Amino acid sequence: MGSSTKKKKEKKKDFQKPKLKVGKAKAKPDNFTDTSFKSKAIVLQKQLNEDAPDLDDRFKHHLSLVLSRSDTQRRDALAYLAGQLSTSYNPVGTPTLLSKVLVLMTDSSGPVRSQLLKLLKAIPAPEVPPHVEQIMRYIRGSMTHISQEIKDDGLNYMEWILDVAGDEVVESAGCWVKPLKDFTSILGWTVKTVAPTPGKGGWTSAPRTTFGAKKYGASYPRQMAVLASFLEHGFRKPDPTPWSAAQWVGNFTQLPTTPDPYGYLGLFAPPRDEDGRMYRDREDRQAVFSRRFAEAIRRGVDDAKKEGGMAGRSAAQLDKVLRDGMGDYEDTKRYDSEEGLWSGYIM
Repeated sequence: MGSSTKKKKEKKKDFQKPKLKVGKAKAKPDNFTDTSFKSKAIVLQKQLNEDAPDLDDRFKHHLSLVLSRSDTQRRDALAYLAGQLSTSYNPVGTPTLLSKVLVLMTDSSGPVRSQLLKLLKAIPAPEVPPHVEQIMRYIRGSMTHISQEIKDDGLNYMEWILDVAGDEVVESAGCWVKPLKDFTSILGWTVKTVAPTPGKGGWTSAPRTTFGAKKYGASYPRQMAVLASFLEHGFRKPDPTPWSAAQWVGNFTQLPTTPDPYGYLGLFAPPRDEDGRMYRDREDRQAVFSRRFAEAIRRGVDDAKKEGGMAGRSAAQLDKVLRDGMGDYEDTKRYDSEEGLWSGYIM
């Protein structure tokens, strides 16, 4: 019934005539403006102004925004700076730039830390070695941070600096023993300092993979891989370069090519402890490694090998670096290059 009524109404509409208005239209006022026309808009991407800031001022402005309270502003400022550095444009210099951006290694925002890594990779490699000690202090702070995400990004920064200045890292003051202490700490490979009481459980290090294995299981093998890269640079043998008589004379007359070439002597600086010393010789690095870290790392490598998987493969890579780097070292302990085990004391 409803449908038939609807059809009748539709048929009735066809025969209805529209009502037409009769008469003249209402007169328009004297101040009427016709707005029925249309025009195309012209948009300028950059406003041309004689008072606009130049490139130097814009670079410095974005550099000041890296410490902004807004995560988005910090990220965008770093992106702008990275873009300028990719074109070799840096009006403030590398020391000033690093003093502003290195604090962001422990930033709470993941996109900010990722953008910081892109900026660091845009810095020309020859300009990094003079600032290795300063950079390593911030990298060590990020690697030992309480947040696991920041720790993982700390490994990214460590890989970057090893790629661009690996030899300078292991030779700089405080950049051999202290990073090794950080690696053994985050891996959980610590040496017992107190002997356990007979019949009672002593303080030991729990297996590293039990700490957040579901969420951060991939961090453990990656930490071993970065440690292997760090040790590889430290144990690398110098390339043999036979010199002629003229080169021997020139070696004593030409300017040094490394920053602070006689810093290891401590002539013009306060005395450093063992952790903060320079270890520019491979034998010195091997000696302190053998005395302080070899036993802990050996145990950790053995435990990781037994687990297999990604951890086992990273442990095998680390074990190979140890065999190659410490196989020719003999002191109080010797690393067996065939079996990968530490032999007893050789006195």
